[in-house]
Amino acid sequence: MTLLEICQAIQDTAIGTNIRESIWTFPAIETVHVLGLAVSVGILVLLDLRLIGAGFRHALPSQIMHQLKTWYLVGFAAMFVSGILLFWSEAAKCYTSPTFRLKILFLTLAGVNAAFFEVKYVPSFSKWEVQGAVPTGAKMVGWCSIICWLGVIGFGRWTAYGMK
Repeated sequence: MTLLEICQAIQDTAIGTNIRESIWTFPAIETVHVLGLAVSVGILVLLDLRLIGAGFRHALPSQIMHQLKTWYLVGFAAMFVSGILLFWSEAAKCYTSPTFRLKILFLTLAGVNAAFFEVKYVPSFSKWEVQGAVPTGAKMVGWCSIICWLGVIGFGRWTAYGMK
């Protein structure tokens, strides 16, 4: 069985068919997906802007991160679960879509970038915040995050409007 056949089987399940063919279910899930994205990525961009020195200079990156962590994790969880349900309803279409593959690539890169930040820079927040200077590597993480999320959002929208 090929991966495309597996995706077709996923899409053809009762759950996938019900999501896809319902007047209300697909739009409701898509709404949750977009709202989760807005909350999660919106908050992450605040942190990224602080890291690159383009905003929120009055707040320490650790303050932004710790005060809003629950919110961006809830947003990400909503986005993740709803994304799985959306994929479930159109798995074969997603599998054959080059823009969907690019979205997943950028999402993966965003995750690797976030994990790198958590391991490399979060433990030393106090050190570099006292010095008042964001390390160059942390600035690069901020830029990479912004670029990755722009890729996820752009290719996600392109996927949604390009699939027939």
